[in-house]
Amino acid sequence: MAYNESDVKNDAPDAAQGLPPETRREEITGHVNKSRSCRVEELAEIFGVSAMTIHRDLEQLAKEGRVERIRGGARAITARLAERDVRLRRHLNAEVKRQLAATAAQLIERNSVIALDDSTTIGALGSYLEEREPSTVITHSLALMGAVSAMAHIDMVGLGGQYYAETDSFLGSIVVEQAQRLMADAVFVSTTAIKNQALLHPDAEAARTKRSLLQMGRRKILVMDSSKFESAGIYHVMDLAEIDDVVIDDQLDQRLMSELQGLGPRIHIVST
Repeated sequence: MAYNESDVKNDAPDAAQGLPPETRREEITGHVNKSRSCRVEELAEIFGVSAMTIHRDLEQLAKEGRVERIRGGARAITARLAERDVRLRRHLNAEVKRQLAATAAQLIERNSVIALDDSTTIGALGSYLEEREPSTVITHSLALMGAVSAMAHIDMVGLGGQYYAETDSFLGSIVVEQAQRLMADAVFVSTTAIKNQALLHPDAEAARTKRSLLQMGRRKILVMDSSKFESAGIYHVMDLAEIDDVVIDDQLDQRLMSELQGLGPRIHIVST
C-alpha cells in the first residue's frame, strides 16, 4: 500500500493532524530534542500520520542535521556530536542563537567595518546585516560570504586559505596572515569553551584563526550561550579580560556571572 503526506490516523491528537510537512518536521525536531529520543511509532501516534511518513520526515531531518537517525527512530543532536559537523551545529540551540544574534546585531554601527568568525552563533548574525548597514564585512566563513555577497550595499572581504568542510570555513596560516593586514571597528566571535577566565577551543587552527580576527578589532565582542562556561577546551584564544562586550543568555550561574562582571566587559544579557 502506498502512503502520502495526507495519511492520517483517526485516533491521533487533533492538534497534530493536518500540519504542513515542514511545520510537522519542526514539531518533530522539538519533540525529539525534549524527549532526547523517540521511536517512529510514537511519533506517528503523536502527529497522526503513518509510520512511512515519519520515516521520510526523519530521513529529511537527519539530512539537514536536525536530528540523528537511529534504528527505529531518532535522537537529539548532542553538543559533543554537533561539534564535529557545522551542519549539525547550525541546528543545536538554534533559537537561543537567534536571540543572541538579535541582541548582538544592535552593537553593529552603521557604516562600520565588522569582522565575523565562522561559528554558527555568529552565523546567525547574517539575517540582521542588511538592516544594521555596516559598510564592510570581513569573514572566513563560506556561508557568510555567500550571504553577504547577495547584499548590494555591503562590501565583503573574504579571508581565504585551506577550506575545512567540518566548519564550512577557511582556517590556518594564510587566513591569519591576511587578518594581520586588516583592521575592523568591531569583531564578533564565539567559542566552544570558557574556563579559567579565557576563551578556549578544541582545535588549534580554529583557535589561531579566531585569535587573529580578534586582534584586528578595535572592539572585541564575544557572543555565546551560558552552557559554554566551564566546558573543556585545549587551545587558548584570548583572555576574557581583553573582551570589550559579552552577549550571553540569562542562564549563567550567579557565581560565574559575578566573575565575568569583575573582568570588566560590558555585558548584554539576553532573556531566553
